[in-house]
Amino acid sequence: MANEKIKYKGSEILQNLDRLIQKDYFHFELKGLTKSTRDIVNEVVQGILNRVGANPLTSFHLFSGLMEALLNAVKANTRFVIFQDELLNKLKAQGQTPEEEAEELLDIILETEPLRDAMQRYIVPDKIKKVVQKILTLSDKKRSKKHNLSDDEKEFLTIVKEKVKKYDLKISMKIEIRPTSVYIRIRNDSPIMGMDLNRIRKSRERHAELAKQGNSAEFFRPDFLDEKESAGFGIAMIDEGFYNLGLDPLECFDIQTSKKTTTVYLNYPLEALQKMEF
Repeated sequence: MANEKIKYKGSEILQNLDRLIQKDYFHFELKGLTKSTRDIVNEVVQGILNRVGANPLTSFHLFSGLMEALLNAVKANTRFVIFQDELLNKLKAQGQTPEEEAEELLDIILETEPLRDAMQRYIVPDKIKKVVQKILTLSDKKRSKKHNLSDDEKEFLTIVKEKVKKYDLKISMKIEIRPTSVYIRIRNDSPIMGMDLNRIRKSRERHAELAKQGNSAEFFRPDFLDEKESAGFGIAMIDEGFYNLGLDPLECFDIQTSKKTTTVYLNYPLEALQKMEF
């Protein structure tokens, strides 16, 4: 019975929260990051932190870092859907490639890292970034119900929803309470392009250099922050949360990518979470 697995959806998690919090292992599957999803994750995380005796002040740094990581995963999946769709359209637009062959060629390109990175230059990154931002903005407006979307905006979101459904990209999150730490693993169904991963690593190294000087917050000045997609504010905010907990994010936060997935590992030592002075 100890290994019994029960699946809960949405509000069922909150209804069974007191019992769930006693577990040492949690597995979530997400397709987006709606307000209700954020609220559910927040309740679970707060319950975990209370259980391990964490200083309430630490919850902000852990939860904000977790939300940034999840938002990055949502944006990455959305961006990859747009990238695939744009690339497929360009392959078909050549006029000499039948649709079935174009699909096969797309699969080959996505499976081959050098080709995939080369195609990223072919598909203008700024265009993808603008489309993704438009999707997120309109989705927020739709959820808030405070703004009426135009017919064109509604049609745009409908088309995007169909594309996302076609590729069926998911996000999974695992939280594990270990003897000496709270361990979190977030995985999304899209790879990081090679040049984006290099930008992320260089950006984090610059942030680390400032942290060693006691000025990690200086990284958020415009002359330091890399505003390019996949290498900017979100990653830096996760790192800053670790710095504020007295931890080295280069040791506690790692990003790995493969042909089809990106995985983020976050490790929060219990000693740091329980610390009463910052």
